[in-house]
Amino acid sequence: MNKLFIDSDVLLDLLLDREPFSEDISTLIEKCIESEVKLCTSLLSIANMHYIIGRLENKNKADLKIQKILKIVSIENLGQTVIDKASKSRFKDFEDSIQNFCAEESGHKIIITRNTKDYKESKLSILTPKEYLAKIRSE
Repeated sequence: MNKLFIDSDVLLDLLLDREPFSEDISTLIEKCIESEVKLCTSLLSIANMHYIIGRLENKNKADLKIQKILKIVSIENLGQTVIDKASKSRFKDFEDSIQNFCAEESGHKIIITRNTKDYKESKLSILTPKEYLAKIRSE
């Protein structure tokens, strides 16, 4: 089964209905579910999303939105190896390096994010939702 790592910025687009980005991630999720692509994110993403939604809205809404997202994404493990690699990497942003190495250690080939420039050091394919949709349409 193919799997796809989704960064928190893109999931927040969906959960907070951030236009014009929410439509692309909604379509991407629908296409992945149809083609049985497993959607994944990290524990760090879940924690960060809960915090951000709680600050923008409230804790109850954050709880509900996290429960909603957990119905469509699986959580990849973070561990010592991921943190060690992230702390020694050349990534400018520590959080992005954690996401990258979590995806890499979990066998992902692609990370979906809107912050592609933050992943210049990655060995993985880094695509926006729009780029990923164009890729799967051309296959």
